[in-house]
Amino acid sequence: MSQTVYVDILLAVNLFIHYFLLLATAKFLGIPRKAWRMAASSCLGAAYSLAIFLPALPVYLDWPMKLGMSASLVWLAFSFRGWKPFAKAAACFFAMNFAFAGFLLAVWYLAAPPGLVVKNSVVYLPVSPLFFLGATVVCYGILQLLFRFIGRQEARSALCQIQIARQGSTVVCTAKVDTGNSLVEPFSHTPVIVAEYQAVQKILPEEMRRALQREGPFSIDTGWEEIGAGIRMVPFHSVSGEGVLPAFLPDDCVLFVEKRQLRPEKVYIAVCRQKLGGGDFSALLPPDLLESAPVKRKAP
Repeated sequence: MSQTVYVDILLAVNLFIHYFLLLATAKFLGIPRKAWRMAASSCLGAAYSLAIFLPALPVYLDWPMKLGMSASLVWLAFSFRGWKPFAKAAACFFAMNFAFAGFLLAVWYLAAPPGLVVKNSVVYLPVSPLFFLGATVVCYGILQLLFRFIGRQEARSALCQIQIARQGSTVVCTAKVDTGNSLVEPFSHTPVIVAEYQAVQKILPEEMRRALQREGPFSIDTGWEEIGAGIRMVPFHSVSGEGVLPAFLPDDCVLFVEKRQLRPEKVYIAVCRQKLGGGDFSALLPPDLLESAPVKRKAP
């Protein structure tokens, strides 16, 4: 039995599907995203849906095609930030596709919608424009309610962008909201963001930069004249040991968390020589800073 496939419906349905699969991946992993990248990747995914017109592919061609498509969509949606985060995002996106395939299988057995076609990993379902628009609004509303309901838990494990300014210079880096980061400056109990040296070296005080370039750990007894006035030593404890980190007070610090833009009233930036996230992020953010006052400002 033959089935008529309308290209406009095919492209619209798969644009919708790929956008929400990419959105689910970004939400699950806490990946910062840009609207134009998400849109471009969804359009590419819709273009890939034209593979439904190809003959049924054998397994040894079908799987490499699936992997190649998934990898290209992830690269376009989230950019390449290193092999480890790329592999993690690609694996998550592939898992979302498996979950969606299971959902389609359930729909097939329970509802048996007429005209549903799944071929070469492409989904086609003939629907009216009004139904499609309504389904989009409903799905968007459900997602918004879901993410609003679990938003606090999600934000505490998410990645976000931070913009730090000092004496006319500014750096922007990716930070992880780390529930294990409860560091405070010991005298004022001000919250502390931990950042990699490479990420913030452009704005560091000169004395602090020279001290960090030297070998050997810092000590709580390090003379203030060695690292410069205004620098504080912040004690820390971790699974790898304990010690102190030099920290400075920036002129300004803005957090870009999802659609929120927050400016902490006061925060210290502690600097470490070691890598923190293996390429995923270069700073650790205490979750208490998510309660900072909002600020109207464009994202970097």
